[in-house]
Amino acid sequence: MPSSTIRHNLPCTKCGYDLEGLAATGICPECGTAIVDSLTARLDTETRQFDDMPNPHRVALTVLFGSACAFGGSGIVLALILEKLAESAEIPAIAVAAPVFRSAAFVANTIGFLAFLTVLPWRREPRFVRAKALGVSGFAAWLIASFVDEQSIATATYTAIPAMLVLFAIAPLLRALAPRSRAYRNARATAQRVEGLLLSTGIAGGTSATALLLRASPGSESAATLLTFLAVAAAGLTVIGLAYLSLNALWLVRASFQPLLTVEETFGKGGTTNAKSGR
Repeated sequence: MPSSTIRHNLPCTKCGYDLEGLAATGICPECGTAIVDSLTARLDTETRQFDDMPNPHRVALTVLFGSACAFGGSGIVLALILEKLAESAEIPAIAVAAPVFRSAAFVANTIGFLAFLTVLPWRREPRFVRAKALGVSGFAAWLIASFVDEQSIATATYTAIPAMLVLFAIAPLLRALAPRSRAYRNARATAQRVEGLLLSTGIAGGTSATALLLRASPGSESAATLLTFLAVAAAGLTVIGLAYLSLNALWLVRASFQPLLTVEETFGKGGTTNAKSGR
C-alpha cells in the first residue's frame, strides 16, 4: 500500500516544526495542529501542469520591476500636468514639484530598462525574445520621451506608446507565471490581466493626440478640452492599474522563490496515489 509518510521538509503552519518523517494523517508533535493543514498550505497537485520555465524567479522579478518602474515612469505625466497647471493658473510654486517627478520617472525608467536587459533570462524562445525586445525598447523610448519639449506633445501621449510597449512585454510573462502562484490562481477577483491596462493606455494616448490636433483647428477648442479631460482620466486609471499590477507581481515573486511542493516531492513516488485519493 502506498505510503503517506512525508518525505520532504514541511514546516508546520502554526509553529514551524519540521514535519518530515511523520504521517500525513497525524498531528504536529509540537503544537498539535493537524498535519493536513500544513499540507493544504504547501501542497499543490497542479504543479506538474506548468510549462517548463528556466529561472522563474528572474522572470517574476522582471515582471515586478517592469510594472513598478512603469508606475514610476508615469511621474512624467504628473510633472507635465503640474507644469501646465502652473502655467495656466500662474502659480509658479506648483511647478517646483515637477522636477522631482521627472527625476523619479527617469530613475524608474532606467531601472526598468536594466531589468529587461539583464534580469530577464536570455533565451531563444519567442516569448522571451519578444518580451526582452519590447521591454528594452519601451523603457528606452520612455527615457527619450523624458527629454522631449513638453509643449510639442500632448500630456497623455507623452508616455502612451512606451507604456504600451512595456505592457506588451509583461503580458506573456504574466500569463506564464500566474499559474505558478496558487494565490493568484484562486483569487479570481484580484488576478489582474494586462488587457485592461492596454485599453486605458491606448485611450489616453489616442484622445490626447486627437486633442492636440484639434487645438490647431479653429473652432475646435471645446472638443479638444473635452478630449483632454478624457485623456487625463484614462491616464489616471492606467496609473492606478500599474500600481495594482505591481502589488500582484509580489505574489508571483513570492511563489517563484518559495514554490509549492508537488505530490512526488512530499510523499515520494510511492505515495502519489495515496495523497491524491486523500487516504
